[in-house]
Amino acid sequence: MENTKLTLTQKVAIFWLKNIDSQLILFNQLKTLHQGFRLFLYAALIVFAIFFMKFVSSLVGGYFESAPMPEWWYFVGNIIFYSVITGAFLIVTLETVFNIDVFQILANMKEQKRLKKEQKLQKWRLRNMNIFVRIAIYISFYVFCIFVIQIGAFGLFVDVFSNAANTPETQKQISIFIQEYESFTRWFTFIYIILGLTLDYFVGKKRAQRTISKEVQNETL
Repeated sequence: MENTKLTLTQKVAIFWLKNIDSQLILFNQLKTLHQGFRLFLYAALIVFAIFFMKFVSSLVGGYFESAPMPEWWYFVGNIIFYSVITGAFLIVTLETVFNIDVFQILANMKEQKRLKKEQKLQKWRLRNMNIFVRIAIYISFYVFCIFVIQIGAFGLFVDVFSNAANTPETQKQISIFIQEYESFTRWFTFIYIILGLTLDYFVGKKRAQRTISKEVQNETL
């Protein structure tokens, strides 16, 4: 399978088609139209997308104020709003792929995806990642787990001690609670490191096996 060398705008157009019009229904309809009329349709779609999203925003925006964590909901709403509008603008890039074999390109991409899945070459697999990327993932997941533990411990602390009288016994119980929390986090960190090293050991073995397999195949060829 030969891959057609694509420009940046053509890659964007192919990405748009793969995710929005993978059956090429809209693409084939647009291809039969005069270029001037196509440009008019692009402009109409963009304007419609902007007004439609503004209309939807006016309908649901008021509910954000009464929702928990309204800033979060506004953030998510803005992502959706600008993503839809950006998607509408990207339809213009289709003009760059009307003269190439889009169907074959998408077929090649589908076949490459199948081969990657069959040979387990997906980028999300740990064994296909660089060691520094894996370390970053391990650390990020550890930080996330510690954050969850801290939130849970803080909630438990407030629930148990918020209404307790400030007595020596209460202070003793608080001290025990803090010691238990610190002990738990230390043990969690120790176990996490052991599991992480064990996991990465097997990941390294898989990478080594794959490298040997490739070398054998190259020698055979």
